[in-house]
Amino acid sequence: MTSSTRKVVKEEGVWSVEGRPRETIKLISHHRPPNIPGKSLITLLVTLPPNAATPPHTHGGAAVLALMVRGASLNQMNDDEPRVYREGESFYEAPGCHHVRGENACEGEGEEASFYAVFVVDDEDFEKGGYKGLVVLDAEKEEEENRKE
Repeated sequence: MTSSTRKVVKEEGVWSVEGRPRETIKLISHHRPPNIPGKSLITLLVTLPPNAATPPHTHGGAAVLALMVRGASLNQMNDDEPRVYREGESFYEAPGCHHVRGENACEGEGEEASFYAVFVVDDEDFEKGGYKGLVVLDAEKEEEENRKE
């Protein structure tokens, strides 16, 4: 299934892929290292419950390094082919990367997948968007643009 055939819907104020469960996100840390002025390092723990999928999104100009800590996750960036990442593997999203597909890819029924996502973001961008600005859903952006018209 390509990203273009996946239907993103809004139910009870929450965007999802075809009504599937969404990821949960927990803030782990937020640092401003003195050796990289103007930047923040933010770590999130992302958990994908069974059958979960994330709607297409970007990361507000941040660079993101993700490290799988449990299970498996299928990811597709930009026009690249989808790829499954397993425990101990990592993937990288450059600033401006379009994360078009993200899904729990665990083989066992009822198994969660989780990964740490480490963001390197400009403090100025973070001040504008806060933690919510770290994950910008295509559907939310489109909805906002339609409201302005």
